[in-house]
Amino acid sequence: MDSSVNVTCSEIQISDGFEFRVPADRFTHFHQSDCEQLWYSQDGRLMALPENPHRLIDPVISVSSDRLVTSRCVDELHHEIRCDTSGFRLDTIFRVRNQTTATPNSGEFQLINV
Repeated sequence: MDSSVNVTCSEIQISDGFEFRVPADRFTHFHQSDCEQLWYSQDGRLMALPENPHRLIDPVISVSSDRLVTSRCVDELHHEIRCDTSGFRLDTIFRVRNQTTATPNSGEFQLINV
Protein backbone atom coordinates (compact mmCIF):
# COMPACT_ATOMS: atom_id res chain seq x y z
CA MET A 1 0.00 0.00 0.00
CA ASP A 2 1.38 3.40 -0.98
CA SER A 3 0.65 6.59 0.89
CA SER A 4 2.02 10.08 0.54
CA VAL A 5 2.19 13.25 2.58
CA ASN A 6 3.17 16.58 1.05
CA VAL A 7 4.99 19.16 3.21
CA THR A 8 7.77 21.70 2.90
CA CYS A 9 10.94 21.89 4.97
CA SER A 10 9.31 24.57 7.09
CA GLU A 11 6.47 22.18 7.96
CA ILE A 12 8.82 19.54 9.41
CA GLN A 13 11.05 22.06 11.16
CA ILE A 14 11.14 21.85 14.96
CA SER A 15 13.09 23.89 17.50
CA ASP A 16 16.28 21.84 17.21
CA GLY A 17 16.18 20.64 13.58
CA PHE A 18 13.95 18.79 11.14
CA GLU A 19 11.77 15.89 12.27
CA PHE A 20 11.06 12.88 10.06
CA ARG A 21 8.24 11.01 11.77
CA VAL A 22 7.31 7.50 10.69
CA PRO A 23 3.51 7.09 10.45
CA ALA A 24 2.11 4.88 13.22
CA ASP A 25 0.57 2.42 10.75
CA ARG A 26 4.09 1.43 9.63
CA PHE A 27 4.59 -0.37 12.95
CA THR A 28 1.71 -2.86 12.74
CA HIS A 29 4.11 -5.71 11.89
CA PHE A 30 6.93 -4.51 14.11
CA HIS A 31 5.98 -6.61 17.14
CA GLN A 32 8.25 -9.43 16.01
CA SER A 33 11.37 -9.77 18.16
CA ASP A 34 13.74 -10.23 15.22
CA CYS A 35 12.76 -6.97 13.52
CA GLU A 36 15.02 -3.94 13.31
CA GLN A 37 14.71 -0.40 12.00
CA LEU A 38 17.33 1.33 9.89
CA TRP A 39 17.64 4.87 8.51
CA TYR A 40 19.58 5.43 5.28
CA SER A 41 20.66 8.48 3.31
CA GLN A 42 19.68 8.99 -0.31
CA ASP A 43 22.94 7.33 -1.43
CA GLY A 44 22.32 4.23 0.71
CA ARG A 45 24.62 5.11 3.64
CA LEU A 46 23.40 3.84 7.03
CA MET A 47 22.75 6.94 9.16
CA ALA A 48 21.03 5.69 12.33
CA LEU A 49 19.60 2.72 14.19
CA PRO A 50 16.97 3.41 16.87
CA GLU A 51 18.39 0.59 19.01
CA ASN A 52 21.77 2.39 19.06
CA PRO A 53 20.76 6.09 19.41
CA HIS A 54 24.28 7.30 20.24
CA ARG A 55 25.83 6.23 16.95
CA LEU A 56 24.61 8.79 14.42
CA ILE A 57 25.95 10.06 11.10
CA ASP A 58 25.76 13.78 10.23
CA PRO A 59 23.25 15.44 9.80
CA VAL A 60 21.32 13.14 12.20
CA ILE A 61 21.15 14.57 15.72
CA SER A 62 18.69 12.13 17.33
CA VAL A 63 16.74 8.98 16.60
CA SER A 64 13.98 7.08 18.38
CA SER A 65 11.62 4.27 17.46
CA ASP A 66 9.25 6.51 15.50
CA ARG A 67 11.31 9.51 14.35
CA LEU A 68 14.64 10.87 13.18
CA VAL A 69 15.80 14.47 13.67
CA THR A 70 18.38 16.11 11.41
CA SER A 71 20.28 19.36 11.85
CA ARG A 72 19.37 20.50 8.33
CA CYS A 73 16.59 19.79 5.88
CA VAL A 74 17.69 16.94 3.61
CA ASP A 75 16.29 15.95 0.23
CA GLU A 76 15.68 12.28 0.90
CA LEU A 77 15.82 9.73 3.72
CA HIS A 78 14.92 6.04 3.77
CA HIS A 79 13.43 4.20 6.75
CA GLU A 80 13.38 0.42 6.69
CA ILE A 81 11.81 -2.16 8.94
CA ARG A 82 13.39 -5.56 8.38
CA CYS A 83 12.39 -8.84 10.06
CA ASP A 84 14.87 -11.64 9.41
CA THR A 85 12.86 -14.72 10.41
CA SER A 86 9.66 -13.86 8.52
CA GLY A 87 11.42 -12.06 5.66
CA PHE A 88 9.11 -9.08 6.21
CA ARG A 89 10.49 -5.78 4.94
CA LEU A 90 8.85 -2.38 4.81
CA ASP A 91 10.54 0.64 3.24
CA THR A 92 9.47 4.24 3.62
CA ILE A 93 11.08 6.95 1.50
CA PHE A 94 10.96 10.52 2.73
CA ARG A 95 11.43 13.09 -0.05
CA VAL A 96 11.67 16.73 0.90
CA ARG A 97 11.78 19.93 -1.11
CA ASN A 98 12.95 23.19 0.36
CA GLN A 99 10.39 25.75 -0.74
CA THR A 100 13.02 28.51 -1.03
CA THR A 101 14.88 26.61 -3.77
CA ALA A 102 12.05 24.64 -5.36
CA THR A 103 10.06 25.51 -8.43
CA PRO A 104 6.35 26.35 -8.00
CA ASN A 105 4.30 23.44 -6.65
CA SER A 106 7.40 21.28 -6.07
CA GLY A 107 7.99 22.37 -2.45
CA GLU A 108 6.70 19.04 -1.26
CA PHE A 109 7.60 16.19 1.02
CA GLN A 110 6.40 12.85 -0.18
CA LEU A 111 6.15 9.74 1.94
CA ILE A 112 6.09 6.74 -0.35
CA ASN A 113 5.83 3.21 1.00
CA VAL A 114 7.75 0.88 -1.26
